[in-house]
Amino acid sequence: MPIIYRSATPQDIEAIVHVHTVAFPGFFLTSLGDSFLQLVYRAFLEMDSGICIVAQDGDRLRGVVAGAANPALFFATLRRRRGALFALVAAPRLLHNPLLLVRKCVWAFFYRGEQPAAMPKAGLLSSVAVSPEVSSRGIGQKLVDTFCRELRRHSVEHVYLITDQTDNEPVNGFYRKCGFHLVDTIERFEKRRMNRWAKSL
Repeated sequence: MPIIYRSATPQDIEAIVHVHTVAFPGFFLTSLGDSFLQLVYRAFLEMDSGICIVAQDGDRLRGVVAGAANPALFFATLRRRRGALFALVAAPRLLHNPLLLVRKCVWAFFYRGEQPAAMPKAGLLSSVAVSPEVSSRGIGQKLVDTFCRELRRHSVEHVYLITDQTDNEPVNGFYRKCGFHLVDTIERFEKRRMNRWAKSL
């Protein structure tokens, strides 16, 4: 049965969170729990300029890609409308490390999407996740291609993303294969080095 690529709906949220969880075990967002991830993906569904696309194989959801056509608008709207709710849902998971909580919250409050200065009309690819059991079927690349086509409908000229530089060659190689070029490397707190990739649409 061919895989269908379509816009996500609210009914997909639970399956989307499951795909994210199995694709990114041990990652920070995953550690914040299903309720937090539901808020994240619901925001991409509902907020201004948000985009969320899923890959469906029969009755099973196999992958998801999410991002924003206008990252600055998206995150500004998110902070204004749901910032307090995100903090409330995340707090129980972070209370064991209050310093980390404060630093993460301050960083999130000022987050604008880290858009490259030379690309004012660039959309953000925030997350692409594929179920591990179908990871070799080209679903991830097709999701990225579908996401880029959707960005073009929003008159976006470039797409960019940010991912870890260290111990992350399979992911960096994937984006290279998808036609992205390395723009620069930036450093977040705790000296975490991140590659910023982009490509023209």
